[in-house]
Amino acid sequence: MSFLDDLDIAVLAFVADHLDSTVTDCAKTIFKPENTEELQKKDSLLRHRFKALASAGFLVHTSVSGRKIYRVVDEKVAFGPELRGINIGGKKLSHPGLRKDYCIILFTDDGVVVRSLDKLEKYWKDL
Repeated sequence: MSFLDDLDIAVLAFVADHLDSTVTDCAKTIFKPENTEELQKKDSLLRHRFKALASAGFLVHTSVSGRKIYRVVDEKVAFGPELRGINIGGKKLSHPGLRKDYCIILFTDDGVVVRSLDKLEKYWKDL
């Protein structure tokens, strides 16, 4: 998985924050569907995302009472406030646009992806 969009990042942040949650729980929280039909559409959309994120090694799941419970893979997903001084690959990372933000750091096969969760949270609230 070489490209991670805002929805993928939102899914990873949700799973990290909400232990023992399901795809449906994530759909309800992220999209706030108005009815069952809309929830089913969003749930279906997210199932594909969860599967892709699991295939890429960012998520793993267990089955509990017939429900798939997801968690992030700690070796591939990290979170941190203010990226000043975070050591990635022997180099300290700093970026003026992310200095005061809470960020997600993803270790991919292609390198490292760093995204601001503060900016993403604002984006989802403004939708």
